[in-house]
Amino acid sequence: MQNERPVPTRARSLHVLLALLATFSLIAASCGGSNSSSSASDELGDWDSIVSAADGQTVQLWMWGGDTVLNSYIENTVAPAVAAQGVTLEQVRIDATSDGIDRIVSEIEAGSDDGAVDLIWVNGKNFSQGKDAGLWKQDWVSKLPNASLLDSDDPTLFSDFGVATDGQEAPWSRAAFTFAYDSANITDPPSTFEELADWVIENPGRFTYPAPPDFTGSAFVRQVVQALGEDEAFALMDTMRENLWNEGTSFPKDEAELNTLFGNGEVDLAMSYNPNFVQVNVEQGIFSQTSRPYVFESGTLQNVSFLAMPANAGSFEGAMVAMNEMLSAELQSEKLSQVGVPAVVDIGGVAEETDYRLTDFGTPLEELPADDVPRIDERWRTEVLG
Repeated sequence: MQNERPVPTRARSLHVLLALLATFSLIAASCGGSNSSSSASDELGDWDSIVSAADGQTVQLWMWGGDTVLNSYIENTVAPAVAAQGVTLEQVRIDATSDGIDRIVSEIEAGSDDGAVDLIWVNGKNFSQGKDAGLWKQDWVSKLPNASLLDSDDPTLFSDFGVATDGQEAPWSRAAFTFAYDSANITDPPSTFEELADWVIENPGRFTYPAPPDFTGSAFVRQVVQALGEDEAFALMDTMRENLWNEGTSFPKDEAELNTLFGNGEVDLAMSYNPNFVQVNVEQGIFSQTSRPYVFESGTLQNVSFLAMPANAGSFEGAMVAMNEMLSAELQSEKLSQVGVPAVVDIGGVAEETDYRLTDFGTPLEELPADDVPRIDERWRTEVLG
């Protein structure tokens, strides 16, 4: 393979350990470990005993620290609520999830059962690999009283990019693929992909989207696929192509470039996976004050963020108390109000909707399995970009 880089020693150690952990999991299962989830849950005890054990514990929450608004929410809203339960919550801000995974693996490799990572914000790939390797504490989510607030009919809350969570990680935040239009120019924006195709043909040059594999562009393509089915989706995108901005000969490289086109009035629709993006862009003077967010009636592609608990978490009882607080309707409502991201539980209309922020994100469309994303992106490059 051309340009193949040697695997660093640390990475080789990680890969070997993951393989060993996966092998251990298989051995345990063959020796009667098929009921490990239920037995793990039983070992945690009842909620009262968990709360009692948590009193006085310090919980380390490892998470990406690049969002100042989200950091403020954790520090000024979540931490005080957790402290009221007798638990200290410390946010460990990291640049990449792999930093936390490396710490977990190295401590497990050293035989530590008092790990420094108590909760960690992981993505689907991190979770799937860690699940296969046995890195996560099992079946702890069902013990949380506020887990009853999760909608059991919403598959996005129990599957992480196609991998069943099996109680090994808890949902705590949601993103929804949101569109924006300028109400000064459009009174009735398209709200289904069929309507969008008709609108594009009637208004040539006024719509575009970033080219996959850009995150936003890829999300747009996946939403069309999830709403219509793959073949019909690609047929529709092909019919729109020549009527897109710049006659479909080029595409914005990312969401920021699309937002610039929208802000300059060169296109009439913008899009983002962040439901708060309209408010942020209005405040920064990029979007007009008459910009409005909305979601498609045909369904909204939604991505749920999860917090996993390492199998060797040193303060796992405190971590459960903290997670239970984060799942409360009050804190979920505050997150929507402060950060602008949708809740994972029913907040009962507690948060107020504004001109620039939604509280109703429509019917969720479950994300495609992570392994399907590169294939879908490649098909777009072949059939649509040409």
